[in-house]
Amino acid sequence: MSDLANPEDGLIDQFVEHWGMMARAWGINTSMGELFALLYVTGIDWTAEDLKERLGVSRGNVSMNLRELVSWGVVHKVHRPGERRELFRAESDVWTLFRAILRERKSRELDPTLRLLDAALERVSADPSACEIEARIDSLRRFFRTTDSLATALLRLGPGELDEIVQLLTHLDSRLDA
Repeated sequence: MSDLANPEDGLIDQFVEHWGMMARAWGINTSMGELFALLYVTGIDWTAEDLKERLGVSRGNVSMNLRELVSWGVVHKVHRPGERRELFRAESDVWTLFRAILRERKSRELDPTLRLLDAALERVSADPSACEIEARIDSLRRFFRTTDSLATALLRLGPGELDEIVQLLTHLDSRLDA
């Protein structure tokens, strides 16, 4: 392991701790955020045992969270010839990471919210006395539909198309400043 993987390195500790706090704020397991952060920031391959020792968490915790991170596509199992232990490495391409996280968040949060809003709108539209509630739900639904369309468009873009997004955002930013 590199010197950066050293537990005494304050930069690594700060990075890992911050990602753990962000994960918690997003409703994700703190250990999952910390595991990802450690794998990502060090850029090296880790065994589950090394991760357990470095983060001071249980083997089961590491195993469960690594499985989840692998299923998200943000951590990969690495096999080296002659090596019997499983090694883990974080995805290093930021665009790939963003898309994997966006896909997961969309699936877990945005899609169920849209289904709820669609059902609520259908239910409330049958009641003529609920015009104000219907308008509020419809407004919220339109906003979430727009957000869903944006997320879907971003998920369709490949890594080489990131420049198009940067150009679009630069254009929007310049219009807002005018």
